[in-house]
Amino acid sequence: MRRADELTPAQKWEAATLADNFIFCKVMAANPGFCKELLELLLGIEIDRIEHPAAEHSLKIDYGSKGIRFDVYVKDGTGRCFDIEVQTTKRKNIARRSRYYQSLMDVDALAAGADYGDLKDGYVIFLCLDDPFGRGLPVYRFTNTCAEDASVSLGDGAHKIFYNAAKHDIMPGEALRSFFRFLAGAADDGSALSGRLDAMVSRAKTNAQWRHQFMTWEQEMRIQVRERAEELAQERAEELAAQKAVETARKLLDMALASEQIAEATGLPLEQVERLRQESSAV
Repeated sequence: MRRADELTPAQKWEAATLADNFIFCKVMAANPGFCKELLELLLGIEIDRIEHPAAEHSLKIDYGSKGIRFDVYVKDGTGRCFDIEVQTTKRKNIARRSRYYQSLMDVDALAAGADYGDLKDGYVIFLCLDDPFGRGLPVYRFTNTCAEDASVSLGDGAHKIFYNAAKHDIMPGEALRSFFRFLAGAADDGSALSGRLDAMVSRAKTNAQWRHQFMTWEQEMRIQVRERAEELAQERAEELAAQKAVETARKLLDMALASEQIAEATGLPLEQVERLRQESSAV
């Protein structure tokens, strides 16, 4: 079987599943009713209605701050905010990413001049294909509690939930098991939910405009990856050349050559050669 990085953009599109960020975003945006159902399923809460899901919603507070792009960003009728992220690979700092995402959601949700009491609950949800914390749990839920007395909740309305699709067989509830079994690419369990998901993904992949967007994005990413690899290779070559020049300069210093001669021979600045001479004398 060919690795994902060996596939052409067209082949990647054909192989894409719900676990692909692009497909997931398009499916949620095109099916707001199901997006609402999924949120209720993941959070165990009732939602009266939701605004139209914003797929790949970008948010940046000011020019100097780090911007982010939510996979699926949703608000309900009460002002509660929901961010659903699909995490296909293990990435470091996922906890701090969730913290930053939560903070930008809060800034986006609270209007200028509004009271802090107007800030509604916010949910950051990561759907991970692998275990994000390595403890073997199917789901990790985090809220802020007192370190001295865990029964005391901060009550700030911030919720961070991480699902581990690798443990779909022990999810709490058949609907969750079916959803994460499908997300993880396991064998079709024949459930009604699995059939609906398959139909929504198939319908998304017949959209010619989305196919073009996906392949254009894939091609751009390949160009960026190649250019970055070339930059890193060039930087590494320059580092090795600089290290070699310093090693050569030290050898020439041991031979008692003049600093000007060493600078000319190695291409190092005269000031750097003088510093190397001082270091050599101090030893």
